[in-house]
Amino acid sequence: MSMSLTMLAAEGEEHLRELPMPAYMYAVIALIAFALLLAVTWAFRGTAAKLGQPKGQHGAGQQGHGGHH
Repeated sequence: MSMSLTMLAAEGEEHLRELPMPAYMYAVIALIAFALLLAVTWAFRGTAAKLGQPKGQHGAGQQGHGGHH
């Protein structure tokens, strides 16, 4: 009796859902997303140096790095 109940319970649990696309496509989409993020990051390289303060304003007349900020 318990064996038949176990078999019945095991058959009732098989509600598998199929993925909407093959499993390897999730990895492909993730790689494409990371590549796009890398491209955006690469596009803004050196921006801080371009947008920094002009060299003539900060530290005029001071020697070294001991000045007040």
